[in-house]
Amino acid sequence: MDSVIVNSLNPEFDPVAVVWSDTIPADAFQYKNGKFGCVLYLFAEASTCGRIAGGSRESIICTGGRAALGFGTDFDASDEQLDLHAALFSKGIKSAYNRTAYQAEMDAVPKNWRSMYEYGERRHCSAELAREWILHEFPRYDIPSKYVLFKPLSSTDSDENVRAIIFPVNPDELSGLVTLAGSVMQGTDPVRAPQGTDCCSIAAFAYAESESAVPRAVLGMMGADGREVMHRRFRKDILTLTLPAPLFLKMEQEAGDCLFQIPSWKKLFGH
Repeated sequence: MDSVIVNSLNPEFDPVAVVWSDTIPADAFQYKNGKFGCVLYLFAEASTCGRIAGGSRESIICTGGRAALGFGTDFDASDEQLDLHAALFSKGIKSAYNRTAYQAEMDAVPKNWRSMYEYGERRHCSAELAREWILHEFPRYDIPSKYVLFKPLSSTDSDENVRAIIFPVNPDELSGLVTLAGSVMQGTDPVRAPQGTDCCSIAAFAYAESESAVPRAVLGMMGADGREVMHRRFRKDILTLTLPAPLFLKMEQEAGDCLFQIPSWKKLFGH
């Protein structure tokens, strides 16, 4: 897919399309069924290596990753699971209602996860707030497609079921995209910075914005997990700005005559 935005912005890292599909290419990167792998590295593989990556309900075993991609939400599948995730998203074992059960869960996870389980992700200051987020604020999807693909935008066809486009951005690129997004909509809030897991910022929250009357861009990679992926696969100053498909199309129509063409913008890059 040729993009006026990409041609005008010339971003350092390749943008990635989030595509719903019932098939996946034979050479696509995906995790083996039953083996844990983080959704964020699927996105990173597409952006930094130019490789199509993807996942299904069978290959994504992380509860958060499945929920983020739209493969159903199991955070509250039982009272025990709700307690577990409310504690995990807040302050770990000291937030757990049933500390014995939480300790048993913590002992069973891989060693490199145990400190995260012990201290929690600190996305909420209390288990009560985390429960409210799980029950009433997280966007829930059980999509009709078998796979969610992460495809380099340049390798994506316009007739595919593209749901969002993820831009890994440095501060200058972020400012340009936010300005362009704000220029095609009414109001003063073109960007959403949702509280939630980092994988949700590149998928589920963008899905939700697509359904709103005025879709907004979604800022992401602000949690510790997201920052780790950025440090490892991109650079320390990189965030993500995910554009819901309807917003991306509106921005495409304006990108040939926007901020990117004026002298003050070009001056930033020595043009």
